[in-house]
Amino acid sequence: METLKKLRRLAKPGDGCFSFDLQDGFHALGIHPDFQRFMRFDLQGDLLQCSAMPFGWSDAPRVFCKFVRVMVEALRSPQAAEDRREIKRLRDGSAVRQRWSVRRRTGGAGGDANRHSGMRVLPYMDDFLVLVDSQREGFRRREKVQLVLHRLGLRRNEKKGQWEPTQVVEHLGLEVDLKLGQFRVTERRVHKIHTKAKEILCDAARNRRWIPARRLASFTGLCQSVYLAVPAARLYLRELYFVLAEKRSWGAKVERAQDLEIPDESEGAHGLFDDNLGCWGGVLNLKFPARGFWPDEMRNWHITHLELEAVYKTVQAFLQELEGKVVRLYRDNQAVVAMLSHFTSRNPDLMRRMRRLWLLLDLHDIELQARYIRSEANVWADNLSRCEDLDDWRLNRDWFVWANKQWGPYTVDRFASEISAQLPRYYAAWKDPKCEGVDSLTYNWRGENNWVNPPWALLDEVAHKLREEGAAATVVAPYWPGQSWFRELEALATEVVIMPRRRDLFTPSRLGGSELLGPSNEQGDRGLKIEVFWKDNDCFYPGVVKEFDEDGKAHVLYDDGDEETLDLSEENFKIINSVSELTDEATDADGENIERISGGDYEEYKRGGAVQNFLTRSLCERWRGELGPSRLTELAVTMQRKALLDTTMSNYGPKARRFILFCEQHQRPWLPASEATVLLYIASLLKDGGIKSASLQPYLSAINNYHEDLRFPGPA
Repeated sequence: METLKKLRRLAKPGDGCFSFDLQDGFHALGIHPDFQRFMRFDLQGDLLQCSAMPFGWSDAPRVFCKFVRVMVEALRSPQAAEDRREIKRLRDGSAVRQRWSVRRRTGGAGGDANRHSGMRVLPYMDDFLVLVDSQREGFRRREKVQLVLHRLGLRRNEKKGQWEPTQVVEHLGLEVDLKLGQFRVTERRVHKIHTKAKEILCDAARNRRWIPARRLASFTGLCQSVYLAVPAARLYLRELYFVLAEKRSWGAKVERAQDLEIPDESEGAHGLFDDNLGCWGGVLNLKFPARGFWPDEMRNWHITHLELEAVYKTVQAFLQELEGKVVRLYRDNQAVVAMLSHFTSRNPDLMRRMRRLWLLLDLHDIELQARYIRSEANVWADNLSRCEDLDDWRLNRDWFVWANKQWGPYTVDRFASEISAQLPRYYAAWKDPKCEGVDSLTYNWRGENNWVNPPWALLDEVAHKLREEGAAATVVAPYWPGQSWFRELEALATEVVIMPRRRDLFTPSRLGGSELLGPSNEQGDRGLKIEVFWKDNDCFYPGVVKEFDEDGKAHVLYDDGDEETLDLSEENFKIINSVSELTDEATDADGENIERISGGDYEEYKRGGAVQNFLTRSLCERWRGELGPSRLTELAVTMQRKALLDTTMSNYGPKARRFILFCEQHQRPWLPASEATVLLYIASLLKDGGIKSASLQPYLSAINNYHEDLRFPGPA
């Protein structure tokens, strides 16, 4: 069955509609004579049997919907017969084996263009709603409905439905306003709900809070029918479903729910949750943080309860900024996302908290849209300040300047950040001090010459927006002809340019926004750490760009002391990191010599985010010390670097770093580590680290994984 919820996707602005009901639709389905005996009943001593499908059979709705599906397909088909001549031809038997069809016509006025398109019809049991573009189309569609019903031997109930095309219609207990795009509860339905609720309360008062389960179920079904117009209905209906779940039979009685009170709105402050630290934390547009700690009595709560409480705290913390806004909430807990999407749960405690959250949102006119992200991307629960936008890539500046001369001047960069913006005016994924707005898809693009370099996951939405708004834009997209958005963008484009493959075509903003090397940005690229590919050794060799000459060629100082002048536009190379402030030594918090790391890398290492590089460099430094500086040594070093698994080290890096620091402090080898060292480490975790035995597995897996990545047996 298709409910009114689907109407949101079917209807368009300015649509009209008409509705109709079938007369005795169930009785139109006959029962085979061999099976009529199963539909017998006794009426005052007379044994009767049904020859047509009765209303009371539990499977009747399902069977009827299967039958109605055939009629709906005939109405929706653009090849169904539309005029009486076609019907007469079929009725006369001149085309018994032919499909209902008409010749397709092209061109003509708008009315003729839709003449043979499929009908937009929304069926629900024997109630039907038909959407039309105009009154003229409504009359034509209405005639087609009449012909199809006649052909199938069905009749329309003339006392029900809205047969005249209109923009406001009462359907399935709701008033559908296509002009304003609203669902409204009819006064008759409100009166019916109010009357039944009052009767149930009176019966419960007379019978010590006990009422028949069947009667309560009938009331909940009536209330559920209006949830499209009153979304909050689900919040309080859930308590009634909790009560019905306790019934032993439909004839049994159940006790009236007691938990229907309005929660006190003066209960505390709120935000997002970090279960490792026993606190909650939240951030608005990845810019403004909020944080607090759980009281002792809440620390043993289930994680779902805590995360829902954290959402409430975060909304309350940013209430002034969020008031009257549409808010996207990203969570790595699928259960919480599902609950916030439907505002319902089977758990009574969670329902109480959701009602409190809903009242807060409703009071301040906030629309909450919950989205799921993987735990690896949930920077809120891990560290509010550690975030990289992996979808933010900047096109090479030279290519942008060329495009700006061809189709510019551009007025606004629609997908950028403070680092990657090509223009003074830009829209970002997260609010920053200079951006003009957040989430550019929610703004009108018309009247601007738009530069559009979006995340690839948004290209479908970009193509849809350009088609709907007709805005002028230059779109940067990968050449993927198999994707759905590719043909749509190609059809909209007045000109298509395929850029050549170059290693410096795009720069990720997480590298700090520095352009890849070239004569146009000599000053910014001095001191840039790169790796140049050597064909003879079939490997990348590390070095530092010292300066550029007048021809734009780079003077590169390799790590073994060699120097070379290269035209980087013709070389295969990659950027490693900026090392303009290399230090000879770097020490940890305890003053021990750890590694020769650049200032920025060392700070990242201190936070636990560069453990893979740390392991690689530490091992390679030992090899360089034993083998001496040579190209052969660097070839071995490069081969070892390729053996590391990025994903494993990024997942287990912080825990691996903790074990390595333990080994350094106790002067024990960490590669390869012995079983005795691992046992001492476990003892220290249980005794001093506050780690429970049930939580040891990730720490042991981290040790084993980095050993296996470096081709050593796992000791843990």
